[in-house]
Amino acid sequence: MKPIMGKNIEIFTDSNLYGDDIVNLVKEYACPKCSISVYDANCTDPNVDMHSKVSEYGITAMPAIVLDGKIVPTEKLARGKFANMVHHFFHK
Repeated sequence: MKPIMGKNIEIFTDSNLYGDDIVNLVKEYACPKCSISVYDANCTDPNVDMHSKVSEYGITAMPAIVLDGKIVPTEKLARGKFANMVHHFFHK
């Protein structure tokens, strides 16, 4: 049996109405070994280089989720399939 490896999850938000909900859902469904980073466009911390990550991943709208370097399609977030998608991707 293969050991479960943690995923690298990056959440990009702009403190909008649903930003906290998405962060909480990802944390709820992610495996215990997953690494979760949250980037907020409204954060003024100079140590957080969110803009280079947004460019690197090609993010054009927020909220956005990147899983192991691959952006999760926003249509999967919008269609109410979020819990199933998170469980499927995070527990592979």
